[in-house]
Amino acid sequence: MRTGVLTGHRIIVVAPLLAVLLLASACGGGANATDATATKAAPSTAGAGSLTGTLTVMAAGPLKGFLEAAKTRFEAENPGISVQLSLGHVPTLLAQLEGGVPADVLVTPDAGTMGQATSKGMVAGKADVIARSPMALVVPAGNRAGVKGVESLGNASLRVGVCAMELPCGKLSEKLASKSSISLDADTLEPGGSAAIVTKASTGEIDVGLVFATDIRAGGNKVERIVIPESANVSSEVSAAALSASTNASAARAFVAFLASSGGLDLASKAGFLTP
Repeated sequence: MRTGVLTGHRIIVVAPLLAVLLLASACGGGANATDATATKAAPSTAGAGSLTGTLTVMAAGPLKGFLEAAKTRFEAENPGISVQLSLGHVPTLLAQLEGGVPADVLVTPDAGTMGQATSKGMVAGKADVIARSPMALVVPAGNRAGVKGVESLGNASLRVGVCAMELPCGKLSEKLASKSSISLDADTLEPGGSAAIVTKASTGEIDVGLVFATDIRAGGNKVERIVIPESANVSSEVSAAALSASTNASAARAFVAFLASSGGLDLASKAGFLTP
């Protein structure tokens, strides 16, 4: 049954102290000065290995590949930390957090979800936007239906799959349809989200689906990606934040900072996300 949806450096003046420093050196203070310099320099490398314990990162399923790579890199740089990924659908994740399920970091595929978590007091401080996730069309290998662009999402003669509307990818489907003045004609409003639509395309159950572009690679050679022009496309903001209920706050802040660093952004880019 079809469902229609519309949708410089600092300059330090030392001249007044020169005589004092020379006197101190003559009295054996040179060793102390060396120790002081070493102590002052230590903070640049200390801290990387000072994090310990377990860090639970709660995130949406489409972020799995990126976060697995981030987990590996972060643990290598912080041997005392064990990162545990808890992945699932956004509505479930928020319900779990509200129910008291322990976690330290939240990574969301869209600004709306992070906004909900923030408004409910779950987030400590401000979330960092670490990437953008654009949408794309996925079709079975060979594209027998001849899908060319977003207009196919409103073609009643095609088997169309989009995400359930309560999911971030579903909301983006409505946004894209509105932007392109398309009336979505969906055979599938998929509760399993973007990844499930890719699976249906790989088995030929649908002719075309609208998904997160980063999910398509999971379909391998059984699917093809049709790029949506930027002028017609929409994307979501991937955000990360430490949670107020975290029992390992220092590690939580460090992990979020890593995701927003050049190293983290490089991993996001390699996973197919657009970075700031």
